[in-house]
Amino acid sequence: MRIRGAMGGLLGLFTLAATAQAQDTVAEFYKGKQIRIIAPSAAGGGFDLYARYLSRHFSRHMPGNPSVIVQNMPGAGGLAASNHMHARAAKDGLTIAILQGPLTYAQVGKSPNVQFDMRAFGWLGSANVTSNTCVFSKRAGMATANDLLTKSVVIGGSGGSTEFAPNLLNALLGTRFNIVKGYRSTGDVLPAIERGEVDGMCGWGWDSARVNGRDYFARGVISVGLDCANERHPELAARGVPFMMDLAKDEETKKVLHFLFSYLVFIRPFVTPPGIPADRLKALQDAFAATLKDPDFLAEAERAGVEIRYASPERVKVALDDIFNAPPAIQARALEELRKAGWEGLAR
Repeated sequence: MRIRGAMGGLLGLFTLAATAQAQDTVAEFYKGKQIRIIAPSAAGGGFDLYARYLSRHFSRHMPGNPSVIVQNMPGAGGLAASNHMHARAAKDGLTIAILQGPLTYAQVGKSPNVQFDMRAFGWLGSANVTSNTCVFSKRAGMATANDLLTKSVVIGGSGGSTEFAPNLLNALLGTRFNIVKGYRSTGDVLPAIERGEVDGMCGWGWDSARVNGRDYFARGVISVGLDCANERHPELAARGVPFMMDLAKDEETKKVLHFLFSYLVFIRPFVTPPGIPADRLKALQDAFAATLKDPDFLAEAERAGVEIRYASPERVKVALDDIFNAPPAIQARALEELRKAGWEGLAR
């Protein structure tokens, strides 16, 4: 027993020594170098915002303390950045990116423009897990979950999720949203609600709504009427907001909705190109997790109202598996509903 215990102790020491040596090697590589974070949109948007918040704190959690910059790579609704990361970015651990999670459905739907495999990236995790929301004015009279299914309401659409999400809810849940299209942004829909042009908006990410709609919520112009996600958002649950899954009439519909909303687990996903050295990927993953728990980072995010809810690489993998391994019939129905709802990222 003493010999076995001594051997266990030696193995532990060897493991610690090997880990320290690997960390030293990673630190030597990164020392004096620069990490580039690619954002898939122009400066000023949500993806750019998360990239820049991370860039200001990431270095001190990385071995070797490399400098960090942000490079904007807008184009093709995020496809340009995703294709670049998969096919062209150097596989040395000096380039990471925040991608657009909904592009997963473009891959599943076999869009000819997709040159990446979401499952092949080196996942650092997601900086947020959020919900899509439907918000309404008091005029809309959406006081209960049943009102969502029995009352028609005119809502404003500015493209993207503010149009395909309510169309999906109409088709799958039986809501009765009538969409007025043509607004340039969610920021244009909000004053339209206050003026009485429309009575709501749907498909608005809560991470954006809680910041950009803060004044409208505070003044009682709007309130959240529906939480759209696979799991209740803690903030919305505390407000007693009706939950999308509770409105589903059967198990197949729930499975289709689960497929379509799984991307909200990785709504702000950070990745490396496929195939970077394993020790550097581990260092980047650890630094990402540490940054998202950093008190200074969290304090800065809180002051700006930026929502941070870390999802680990393992949790993201489960969400990706839920999408890619969904039964073919569920995938087919969900993708067809996306097409009918007006999402342009799918092959036809």
